[in-house]
Amino acid sequence: MTTFPLRLIEELKALATAQAAKAGVSLNQHIATLLAAHVGARAEAERYFATCAARNTPGTARDILARAGKRQRPRAEDRLDVD
Repeated sequence: MTTFPLRLIEELKALATAQAAKAGVSLNQHIATLLAAHVGARAEAERYFATCAARNTPGTARDILARAGKRQRPRAEDRLDVD
């Protein structure tokens, strides 16, 4: 466990204090929980996008889109009516 001095705008501290009180926890625990959730979500997003990037080769989507329209006329159900 470590300590870290944190400077907050007074309004933000008041809001966080109110939320912590409503949750029945200390301000310190509330901030630590919020930070842990944010850090965890960001790490998961980075892992997900790294996995997607490793699975795909650059330009694949562009190639698929380029082939999709060749020698194919739009179908009636493809059209959008603006009425």
